[in-house]
This record gives sequence, C-alpha cells and structure tokens, in this order.
Amino acid sequence: MGIIRNQSIRSSFITYIGFAIGALNAYLFSKYVPPEIYGLTRIFFSTSMLFYAFASFGTATLLNKFYPYYRDYLPIKSRDLFGIVLIVSMTGFLLVTAGTIVFHDVIDRKYQLMAPLFLQYFYLLYPFAFFLLLFTLFENFSYNHYKSVFPIFLKEVLLRALTSILIVLLIFNLFTTVDFIWAFAFLYALLFFALLLYLKTQKTLHFTFQTSSITRRLAGKMMTFNLWIFGGSVFNAVQQNIDALMITSTKGLSYTAVLEFNTYVSNVIQVPQRSVVAIAVPVLAKAWKDRDMHAIQRIYKRSSMTMLIFSLLIFMMIWLNLESAYNILHLNPLYWEGRYIILFYGVSRIIELGAGVNGQIIGTSNMWRFDFVSNLILIALSVPLTYLFIKQLGITGPGISQLITIFLFTLIRYSFLARMYQLQPFTMKTLYVVLLALLGWVVGYYLIVPENHYLRVILRTGWFMAVFLGPIIYFEWSQDVTETFNKGLALVRKYLRK
Repeated sequence: MGIIRNQSIRSSFITYIGFAIGALNAYLFSKYVPPEIYGLTRIFFSTSMLFYAFASFGTATLLNKFYPYYRDYLPIKSRDLFGIVLIVSMTGFLLVTAGTIVFHDVIDRKYQLMAPLFLQYFYLLYPFAFFLLLFTLFENFSYNHYKSVFPIFLKEVLLRALTSILIVLLIFNLFTTVDFIWAFAFLYALLFFALLLYLKTQKTLHFTFQTSSITRRLAGKMMTFNLWIFGGSVFNAVQQNIDALMITSTKGLSYTAVLEFNTYVSNVIQVPQRSVVAIAVPVLAKAWKDRDMHAIQRIYKRSSMTMLIFSLLIFMMIWLNLESAYNILHLNPLYWEGRYIILFYGVSRIIELGAGVNGQIIGTSNMWRFDFVSNLILIALSVPLTYLFIKQLGITGPGISQLITIFLFTLIRYSFLARMYQLQPFTMKTLYVVLLALLGWVVGYYLIVPENHYLRVILRTGWFMAVFLGPIIYFEWSQDVTETFNKGLALVRKYLRK
C-alpha cells in the first residue's frame, strides 16, 4: 500500500490540477462556444472509447494481468507481451475502421436528422481514436513499470491545457471552427509521442515481437482470459458511453453538451479512484500471483474508506453550492436543465467508489471470468433503462439509469468477493462516515442561507468540512486521509515559516 499511497498522493494532486483546468474548459465551452461544438467534442470521446474497446480486444487488461510474470522472469528486452498487445490492437483498429465504413449508411440514418455536424466530421474520428488507442496501451505499459505519474500528467493536465489553448484561439477568432475541430482531433497524437519519448528516456521502452518461453507456457491461459475480458471491456465501454450516443441521436449535439457539462461536474468525484486504480492494478496482480490475501484485503479495505471519504466530500460540496455556482458564473440556462444528472451520477459515483477497488481485484484474480459476467449484467440493465428513461424523462434519464445499474452492479461484485474470498471492505466506520456527510449537508444547506452567493459558498463549504472532516481526522478513521491532512498541514507550516 506504500507504493499506492505515495504515488496516488502525487497523482491525485496532478489530477486535481487537471480537473481545475477541465473546469475552466467546461466554463469556457458553456459560456463562449456554441453548444453543438461542445457536444461534438463529447461525442468524439464517447465514440472513440468504443473504438478502443473493440480494437484493443481487451489486451490492456491482459497486459495488467500477466505482465508481472514477464517482469519477474524475463529481462526487459526479452518481454514480448506488449509486442503481442500492439499487433492485436492494430489489427483490431483496422477491423473496426472497416466496420464503420461498411455500416456508414446505418450511422448516417441514425444521426443525420439531429446531429449532422457529427456526420460532417466523422472522418476525423479515425486519427482521434487511433492515437487514443496507442496512448492508452502505452499508458498501461508505463503503469506496469510502476511509472504512473507522468502518463497521468499527460492525460489529466496536458490534454486539458492544450484544449484550453484551442478554446481560447477559437474564442478570439484566431481559429475557425474547422481549425478547432481538426486540431482537437490530433490532441492524442501529441500525448502519445510525449509518452513515447518519456519511456525512451526512462529506459523502459523495450519489448520484442519474438515469442518468449513465458508466452509459450501461458498462451492458452492468456487466450482464454482475453476472450472473456474482451466481452467485458466492450460491455463496459458501451455502458459508459451509451448515454451520449442516445442523447445525440434523439435530442442533438446541444443536449450532448448539457450532458457533458453536468457529467464533467459529477466526474470530479472520481478523481481519487483514477489515481488509486492506476497504481493499485499492478500491485494487486502481484499480490494474486504471490497468493497474498492479506495484502489484497488491506488494499480493498483502505481503498474503500479513502475513496468513500473523498467522494462524499466532493459531492456534498458540489451539491451544496450548485445553485450559487450557476448564479455566480451566469451560465446558459440550457445547462441548468441537466442539473439532476449531477445528483444521480454523483450518488452512483459514491456507491462505486465506496466499494473500493473491487473491480480491479476481480479482474486480476483467477475468477476474472466473473468480470465478463458482471459486465454483461450491467449492459443488459443499462442499455434498455437508459433508452427508456431518455425517452420518458429526457436529459435526466441517463442519471436515473446510471444510479440503478451501478447500485446493482456494485452489489453483485461486492457479494461475489465476500462469498468467494471472504473479502469485504466495510466496517462500522463506513456507516459513521456516511452519517457525518448527511449531517454536514443538513447543517450547511438549512442553517447557512445568506443572500449573497459568494458568502453562501464560503460558509456552506466551511461548515460542511468542519462537521464532516473534523471527526474523521480526529478519530483517525482513515490512515490515508489523516496522512494526507498531516502532510498538507506540514507544507502550510513550512510555507508560513518562510
């Protein structure tokens, strides 16, 4: 857990900087850029994630699962697993690209009425998706060499900073809309080449296409594993992106922008998960390899408490101050229509994060087939529910669908780990943390109601943090939260002494 904690603190700091830049981007998009263009950027991401899921054939998870064997038994220049991953993924990308060409008429009929701009620039999806695929594969390669901070910086900070530059160029008419879309389509190319250069300088950019003895010995297991994981990764990608695809086809790119803006706000809650998961996966894979159940239980329990506290903290502060934020920023009323997306997505994020790294534990275990089964259940619930709720409730529909499916999905995975391995992350402290968050929200919302929105934000945030974090830090309910607080306090004291 020491590796996870040390790198996750640094990674979380980087990720929060990225989210701050992303928040600026969301504001600039919603304030100064036509909603159709903003919506187009979201549909680019959503469609490219489907490209990635189909093209990679689940090989990123294969890499995370089996790379510890290569790392332990082969010198770095003889490890061929990543070479296999690249061959499979490039072949997959060609097949997916061919599929979009063959079924172009179907895509055209689906989006020509409500999203003609998407069809107009559909060809730019190919470079965007191709370099996203390459970057993601090399990102996982870097994680498996315990080098997570720089790729996280590229994805969370540099990508958003470059997007900020493009938005500013568009706002000041230094870029046309066409220039902006073209430049946006090649952002991941810059990230990919930066990561490639970093791995080269770190002397870890070594792999081979010559089959090793490890591959020959594990080939059967890896093929079986990958067939199951591929289905699970596709189902997961569909579940995560189906809302944007359906909103775009039924309500148009403007409402895709509404979905993106409010989803982004709720995604701030997931920052602790991103950094913890990125670093936990190789550690969990090694723990399973060494049959160290004590280490797995420790990671499970501590990740649950840490991510629950941070997710509740972030969500409650957002929901307490949402109306004031909209008033202070004078946002387009169109975006206020999607405010309940934040509520339902936010609660689903808390449920997911509060369950800790359960998905990663299953994915790196010998029962990884269950990852496919649980994802199949998720997609079987998510797609029809999302479609039904969008039809009935419009822009709020995806949020309700997400809450229902994530709750059931998390419950299934929790029950599986408890039954099969006697692993479970919760204690009475979990209940205390949730009750404290609710108490802090009640105090902040009902007792702090000044007319001035700036003052309201300051007072509500202050009271909530005092009620919620005070007892957690005082009673040391989370070692990671307490250590993070003490390190932050030490930095403040050091600064004040200067």
